[in-house]
Amino acid sequence: MATVRDLGTNFLADSFYITLFDILQGLMFSLLLLVFLTALFSPPVKRSKTWFIFVGSVVEWCASYLILIGQQIGRPPPVALCAFQSAGIYASNPFVTSAAFTLVFELFIKLKAALNRTGPMSVKWSWGLVIFPIFVYVVVFIWVIAVGISHPDLVERDATNMFCHMKVSEEIGLAQPFVISATVTLLAEILVVVFSVWTNIILFNHKRKTGEFLSENSSPFDMSAFIRRNALMTALTVAGIIFAITSFLETSDPNFPAWNLALTAMPTCVFLLFGTRMDLLRVWFCLGTPSGHRTEISSV
Repeated sequence: MATVRDLGTNFLADSFYITLFDILQGLMFSLLLLVFLTALFSPPVKRSKTWFIFVGSVVEWCASYLILIGQQIGRPPPVALCAFQSAGIYASNPFVTSAAFTLVFELFIKLKAALNRTGPMSVKWSWGLVIFPIFVYVVVFIWVIAVGISHPDLVERDATNMFCHMKVSEEIGLAQPFVISATVTLLAEILVVVFSVWTNIILFNHKRKTGEFLSENSSPFDMSAFIRRNALMTALTVAGIIFAITSFLETSDPNFPAWNLALTAMPTCVFLLFGTRMDLLRVWFCLGTPSGHRTEISSV
């Protein structure tokens, strides 16, 4: 039997990790929301629709982990609140990867258009890429809510007390939220990797034939930023979602809550990759736009 001292030590340890987790998620939520709103309302900052969907999906990712603040220690939270957070978390995985796919796919189309000197993407295709991740999110969210309503006994706060999840149940089988979320996430991840690799193959084949990458005049985006972010986002997508999927397992070790802190790595990397562009920094520090600077819509 645990002694009073043991219980007190465990409580302090849990409180420390939970507070740190909330602070990191809250910080990334605030920074990414700042990036999103700056690009949305600042005329000098131009971003594509898929960029907004991708950054917005990561903002939602962070927000979903913050729903339980104030009810992570002590009595279990209400089942309805716990089910709502579970739905948000399970749906955020395929939402982020689907949004990452649409961003990478748009970059792929832009690169092909620049090489073949064809016109821009049609309006229908453009809006289709915006709607697709939202559709995936809504479908998974509704499914998890439905499971939570029909099987409230499966909804619980996880062993680390950081957020809610749903226990694995043989009764539901392959239709349980974890399987649905993981499957859709994996499919989207595969598409991200395929089109990222394909894009880089096309780009380097062009360099091998012509001796140079696309020039700034013929390229619809900054090539150095494109190459760097395209490669890093592939690794980021795979690594970040692996942490999230493993956190859903029922076998979470309550004595190792630091594992869940790794969940903050994905939004942190997204901020460092997409929130540190010079046009954003100029707006934040009121530096103004350099004379002769060409404003263009960027996906990266």
